[in-house]
Amino acid sequence: MRFMPFTLKFLRLWPLLLCLGSPSAFALIVNGLYEQEIVVQGQGDAERIRAYREGLSAVILKITGEERWLRNSAVERAVRDAQSYVQEVSYHTSSGPAEQRNFISVRFDRALVDNMLNTAGIPVWDQNRPTVMLWLAVQNPDGRRELLSADSDHPLLEIVREYSRLHGLPLLFPLLDLEDRRQLPIDVAWSLDDEAIRAASERYGADAILSGRVLESTGGDLVGLWQFLFREQVETFDSFEQNFKPYADAALERITARLSSHYGLIRLSAPLPVRLRVENVDSARDYVDVLQYIQSLAVVDNASTALLNGASLELDVTLIGNPFLFTEFIALGRDMQPVQPFDPGQEQTPALHYRWVR
Repeated sequence: MRFMPFTLKFLRLWPLLLCLGSPSAFALIVNGLYEQEIVVQGQGDAERIRAYREGLSAVILKITGEERWLRNSAVERAVRDAQSYVQEVSYHTSSGPAEQRNFISVRFDRALVDNMLNTAGIPVWDQNRPTVMLWLAVQNPDGRRELLSADSDHPLLEIVREYSRLHGLPLLFPLLDLEDRRQLPIDVAWSLDDEAIRAASERYGADAILSGRVLESTGGDLVGLWQFLFREQVETFDSFEQNFKPYADAALERITARLSSHYGLIRLSAPLPVRLRVENVDSARDYVDVLQYIQSLAVVDNASTALLNGASLELDVTLIGNPFLFTEFIALGRDMQPVQPFDPGQEQTPALHYRWVR
């Protein structure tokens, strides 16, 4: 562990919320998953150990996506021994208008944390994560309806931002410019028309879409309906709450569990070799980019060249996760397009065939 007791140089946390309006947003790299900043009362041993435990719990929540894993016995033991997972520490002070606050910034050892989770059979959600397009329609007690953008003044937005920060969930909000309003008028958004919502979301290039509507009654109750679009599936669920936080958190927890279980990596007991064929590798730069890209995927243990024939490259790839997850990680990046779709139901893994399109 590297310990820097008094430095003001501290680890910056990754962005709280992404509100992008450009096409081709696609998956995003979520940085800082193994880093956490905690408020402390001082630099004593007891306070530092408390902060380590709080920080490791927060990190595990980000890299698993689900709070239920914090109740796992192996995770509980690790949190009690959190100091063993610490890699780097720094302190800093922030002076606000009302008071001065002290912080400890902790970076945890990724290899140690991942190994603990893998040993416990808990999926690890890689930093390359799907973006979720968020459409929120609100009906106020006076009957007025509005679609929310990142600039809207509504309490739901801060709740959603905080959830995004705590769980490492990349979210996109609509610009609500003329094109958005033409594609998805408020009444259509309120109806949760999945075809219209998909069409309006296409320009943002998100990997999944969450749309919700909430009616604020004059008595203070919140009556809502949510719709989650992922791959070709449509999931609809309702909600009834008395304040916005449980209303939003319940829906976000549901989709985070869905995504983290879909993309979470559980290491195989033995590495699995597959052959990957990539077309359209037209230059030395393409060759280097393809090899580096494949080697960067969390599910890949090793990749080496088997054959280079003109613009066709064949790689021997060793996987530490199942082949379907490998194809899903490739789909997130969108640098490669399948020439032949992968069938996860096949007993033997065939050669995977893609085209380089970066």
